[in-house]
Amino acid sequence: MINYAKIENGIVTNVIVCSDSQVSTQDGYHVKITVETNEASIGYEYDATKNKFKAPKPYESWTLNDETLLWEAPIAKPAGAISWDENNQSWFVSE
Repeated sequence: MINYAKIENGIVTNVIVCSDSQVSTQDGYHVKITVETNEASIGYEYDATKNKFKAPKPYESWTLNDETLLWEAPIAKPAGAISWDENNQSWFVSE
């Protein structure tokens, strides 16, 4: 089974799991979610020109990589990092 995103006006409105043959029976326009398209969830944008999904901006300080459509922290994520601390502009690293 494969994940497909239903796209309406460039926005993911639903994610379904079905086979390639079953997706054609679904109403609306669906795009297969793959490593190449990035992950997708409800509310993500879809860029048809790049065939990629873009998540909502996770933090004010992060910037969008125009090529990959992935958000990047102002500081590279170190090994063992769990989450971003926006107030301190740093990664929280697990000990």
